[in-house]
Amino acid sequence: MAAERRWDKRRFKLEESTTLNNGARTIFIESMTPGTTVPPHFHSRFSETFDLISGSISVYNSAQPDLDLLEASVQDLKIGEKVTVEPGRFHKYNVVGEEPAVLRVIITPGDADFERLLKILNGLAADGELETMGDSVTLMAVIMGLSDAHLIGPAKEMLDNVRVEKKDEIEALRVKLLSKYDTEEALQSLLVDTR
Repeated sequence: MAAERRWDKRRFKLEESTTLNNGARTIFIESMTPGTTVPPHFHSRFSETFDLISGSISVYNSAQPDLDLLEASVQDLKIGEKVTVEPGRFHKYNVVGEEPAVLRVIITPGDADFERLLKILNGLAADGELETMGDSVTLMAVIMGLSDAHLIGPAKEMLDNVRVEKKDEIEALRVKLLSKYDTEEALQSLLVDTR
């Protein structure tokens, strides 16, 4: 089981929703357990700014889709220092050390599909279904699609094959999850009260 596909090790809260700020940005807080890794990918629709709140995270960021170059780009994120990854840049991050980590992520411009994904993941977790789906490549395809995450390396080849072989299953799961979790109630439970 690949650690980066363990979605059940991550929890999310929204500080700011693109649906409430005319699309300006999405700001979310991600809480992760030790060892959590996000696979190498890039986004085409938005930039991401990482702001470490607590714990230890390493960020990898490269202009080239080369895994060796990406590994060589490692930067330990310090609390209070922000790192922005522009659209088209290849990146990943992982929690290092024995402590959980909390990360603020600012997506600019905001992305409604990414927020839908956060509602889905938190909803699945609340329903006790996320842990059993942690290795689902069908769920991974839905997640990557909603988050505009374009994988690189071996994970890309695997996911490309899954998208061809399970196209209808992926679309059915996407529709099912959106109809169940993309609700105003889910948005309100995701939002952090910042008053």
